[in-house]
Amino acid sequence: MCGACGRTVVADPVFPDGRSTRGNLIAGQVLDALCAVAGNRIRVTGRPEGFTVALPGRRPVPCATVAEVWSAVFAAAPATAITPTAELEARYRTEIRLLRAIITASGTAPLP
Repeated sequence: MCGACGRTVVADPVFPDGRSTRGNLIAGQVLDALCAVAGNRIRVTGRPEGFTVALPGRRPVPCATVAEVWSAVFAAAPATAITPTAELEARYRTEIRLLRAIITASGTAPLP
């Protein structure tokens, strides 16, 4: 539980140093960018308590962890291929560990 706001914070192995609002926001941007590269219309937004996955024509799905985000994405678009591009790696070069952890959590893409 967060001592500042009182929200329940779920542990997520993607954040080995601990979760933060900033980390969730950055992870949300990375997840959204990976979905865009995959060519689907799924939108992911980072929130202080986790993530929201917006599926076309459906209600947004709240997710507590990155694994839950990937479950929602693959349930909506099973053919989604997670491909880390050079552009994404350049854009998130200071958060490369986070980018790689998010990709690994998808269980679909080998890392370089």
